[in-house]
Amino acid sequence: MKVDSFYKDTQISANGDNRGTILKIINSFPGIRYRDILRLTNLNNGTLSHHLSTLEKRSIIKIGRTENSNITRYYPASTPPDETLILNYLKIKTTKSIILMLEDVDGASFSEIVNHIKKAPSTTSWNLKRLLDSNIVGRKRGENVSLFFLYNKELVKKLVAENNKSLLDRSIDNYISIIDEL
Repeated sequence: MKVDSFYKDTQISANGDNRGTILKIINSFPGIRYRDILRLTNLNNGTLSHHLSTLEKRSIIKIGRTENSNITRYYPASTPPDETLILNYLKIKTTKSIILMLEDVDGASFSEIVNHIKKAPSTTSWNLKRLLDSNIVGRKRGENVSLFFLYNKELVKKLVAENNKSLLDRSIDNYISIIDEL
């Protein structure tokens, strides 16, 4: 579904089909967080929680959680697990910076990554370990230095291209398109 038609479609179904509206939002913004769905739907907390639970029980959506994190994100049930995992990390600023850097190079040393993302070595190390443990990033050990690389660069490129805009950017684009149609 094109993002431009997102609000038109959700306004039509918002008249009584809350689950349909929620599903359209999740399909439009894979990896969306609960609070963002709450804001977009204007539903109260209990109603949204009920509908998300029902959609999950019926295997229409799935919930993704990043390891060692309490962040919950919602995906269409058809999203493959490897995409869900990568999308989770693309939503986190520091891991996204590492992934985007490695997308552009064939390998990078730890110090190159530290300099690129402008974070402390300890922060970089912790985030790299998460990406290594999740098998998104691999490590080639050399004589003097280890090089980090993406295991599935093509999938990462595809997901970055599809999900590069932030929720706010997409919301602004949708608002502008609605105004243009008036």
